[in-house]
Amino acid sequence: MEAIVIGSGFGASVSALRLTQAGIKTLMLEMGKQYEVKPGSKPFTKTLTPDGRSSWLKRKTILPVTSIQFDIPKFVGVLDRVEYPTSYMKIYRGTCLGGGSVVYGAMLPYAQPSLWNEYFPYVDYSEMLSKWYPKVKSVLDFSEVPQDILDSKYYKYARVGLNHCQNAGMQKVMLNAGVDFSIIRNEINGTVEKSSIVGELLYGSNNGFKNSLDRNYIPAAKATGNLTIETLHKVDSIKQLPNGKYELTVFKINEQGETVQIKTYTCTHLFVNAGVVGTMNILLKSKHTGGLPNLSDEIGKHWGNNGNIMAMRANIQEDTGAEQGSVPVTAYGDLNNPVTPLLAEQAPFPIGMELRQLLTLAITKNPNRGYFKYNPTTDNAELFFDKSQMDISRRAMQSFIDRLNTANGGVLEKFWYFNGLGFGDDFTYHPLGGAVLGITSDYFGRLNGYKNLYCLDGSMMPGFSACANPALTIAALAERAMEKIVAEDFT
Repeated sequence: MEAIVIGSGFGASVSALRLTQAGIKTLMLEMGKQYEVKPGSKPFTKTLTPDGRSSWLKRKTILPVTSIQFDIPKFVGVLDRVEYPTSYMKIYRGTCLGGGSVVYGAMLPYAQPSLWNEYFPYVDYSEMLSKWYPKVKSVLDFSEVPQDILDSKYYKYARVGLNHCQNAGMQKVMLNAGVDFSIIRNEINGTVEKSSIVGELLYGSNNGFKNSLDRNYIPAAKATGNLTIETLHKVDSIKQLPNGKYELTVFKINEQGETVQIKTYTCTHLFVNAGVVGTMNILLKSKHTGGLPNLSDEIGKHWGNNGNIMAMRANIQEDTGAEQGSVPVTAYGDLNNPVTPLLAEQAPFPIGMELRQLLTLAITKNPNRGYFKYNPTTDNAELFFDKSQMDISRRAMQSFIDRLNTANGGVLEKFWYFNGLGFGDDFTYHPLGGAVLGITSDYFGRLNGYKNLYCLDGSMMPGFSACANPALTIAALAERAMEKIVAEDFT
């Protein structure tokens, strides 16, 4: 095979599309299952009545915020929570064709320009705005919420949040959302099956309101005739052969996660875009076992959680809505936070009851970094990141919540959520780093020490995405890199 792409998330899907459009025969290896949305099908499980399709090889569900867990059969579900004995931080990731785009909140804000040059000095922000973000938008459609949907009862919580934001002197932010708002409008009108307005989001969308990668980038690559996809194929390790090609050891698994076949593939160009957890497992094991001994010693380092932290405000002095649309569409800009810059997104809490509560997910500028290290005993790349490294994020969030409550009323809810601590700071949906551009590779993802070996997923980011959700920036930087790689490396 000329090119293999490991993974099917944002960086992987961009890579596959641009390779195949250039006429390059490409194989995509995805360890998860394909959940195909088509008329009459209901591939995804319901949020409040979950089954095994919800979680990756777990016996209980794993959603954050709530302590309520449901018993489920072991199955290759769409969402995984990875825990480490060496780390305070747990990592959520998508585990199906389409990767994180199937299970994320569909929030696609632009990175904050005031923070851009500190973290991404190798590309001008104006170039991102004029070329790379629009290139992603041309395939992965996104937009701000239409006013009629924002005005509906399903987004009362968002409107209340915006008012509170302005009362506290913060910046009102409207988020780009990677969804088809016409489908959501039809949900509200009662002309299509309800999905977003009944809480479906983190386990996928049965009516297709979410513009996930399996509905745009991947089908476009498939349509070229140059893409082959193998799902339920987990890459274990890589070694470079004497002729310079790469040999992959791959475990084919069944829907209960059991290995049914061990396979090998070879290729000339290899894109290790398996998401941070998968990529670190593959690269660090391959370096340790001698398959890729010349990888940079910086592989695994410079990891961050994008400063993710959550909090619930309770005792709000007005209704926030019993029925809540599940796609977050608004945020609070608090870049002048006295502790550290912060963007807080107004998250839904759609359980069908009026609680007078508001849930926020903040992205904070946190300079602390962890690292991955391969453990041969467990055959796993383990994350090292401790609780003290989240202190700056907790202090920033406390300042943010205090100012909101002073201006609007309300309290920080500590009893019901986040193990009674008040802050959800021990998990992230935004793992970033481990194979950072300009440190372990050039500025286009070509890994140091090897020819035709690349990494273009969240691992290439420096632990932070400039106070924004990282998906759009990952895809845009991957688009930038692939233009260069296709032009120069496939002569």
